[in-house]
Amino acid sequence: MTTKKLAISLFITVILTVVIRSILRNNGIHNFFSENSIGGFLIQWGIFLLLLLVFKKKV
Repeated sequence: MTTKKLAISLFITVILTVVIRSILRNNGIHNFFSENSIGGFLIQWGIFLLLLLVFKKKV
């Protein structure tokens, strides 16, 4: 995996994490993933690992 793909996946991960957490908060869903920093960390790493798998399969 190149550093370019890692940088792209990190950038997409940050954007998706912010979007998902804001959607959860705006819909009144105050759960572990939307309010807790550990929940945000888990969402971020889950998205990042999925993106890494997607980029690995495209190679």
